[in-house]
Amino acid sequence: MQMPLWMEIYILVFIVLMLSNIIFHFKHKIKKIFFIYEILSAVYMIYLIIIYWTPEISSFFNFLNIIALILIISVDFYFTIWGNPEDLGLNMPKISKKEQEVAKIISIVFASPAYVIGLLLSINLIAVNYLHLFK
Repeated sequence: MQMPLWMEIYILVFIVLMLSNIIFHFKHKIKKIFFIYEILSAVYMIYLIIIYWTPEISSFFNFLNIIALILIISVDFYFTIWGNPEDLGLNMPKISKKEQEVAKIISIVFASPAYVIGLLLSINLIAVNYLHLFK
């Protein structure tokens, strides 16, 4: 199965946004732990997309990947929905609450294809390797 062009474009945009986040982090002196998390989670999501569209390497996806995916989605949703910029150590210019909400929504919507692909990989792994135990 070959990765469709739209997904290749999505990965390219994802990489560009990741690089812009790196610049943003350096500019605003965000806590290093969050900076590291941002990079690792973005790279991990790209990794999941590549695994999904490359069946030859899909055997690398295992139960530990499901745990990592759940943790990444949980942390992303926490910071996007409930977290405050102050929690992250952001030194950002003041923006309105409405602008913050729009930015959070865009973040979740943009990352959602990667979440869905990770969840599809997880469901497939569980279905193939574990559901036969319940027959």
